[in-house]
Amino acid sequence: MSEKIYVISCRQDLSGLGMDRMRSSVEGLDEAVISLDWSNARLVPVVASEKVPFQEGETRIVPIRPINVSGYSMVFQSFYGSSGMGDLGCIGCSELKMHSEDRTANMAMFSSRIKASVLSGDLLGQVLIVEGKKK
Repeated sequence: MSEKIYVISCRQDLSGLGMDRMRSSVEGLDEAVISLDWSNARLVPVVASEKVPFQEGETRIVPIRPINVSGYSMVFQSFYGSSGMGDLGCIGCSELKMHSEDRTANMAMFSSRIKASVLSGDLLGQVLIVEGKKK
């Protein structure tokens, strides 16, 4: 039996419920040995799909154009082709998916260095998706 692991939700709609985060116990996040296939890596732009206003130094969730990530694949941030407005923190979705499942990222965590709005179509950064499989 593995030790309990807790996932912290990063949904901004929780503030409307009077909460700043949601902590849920999950199972199945045990260590896994995988093999990565670097010969088929994809460099994918992370592009905003909605306007999101920012204050200087603020970090927010930004809806993005969907990015498909197959099971066991790894996502790495590229430091080339980034936004001059701020930094991409991560990509994901509001529902936890296990590393073994196919998933679709439809949101990104973005930190702005300036007071401005991210607009639909703006590049937030790029990610490298490397296909993988269980060993």
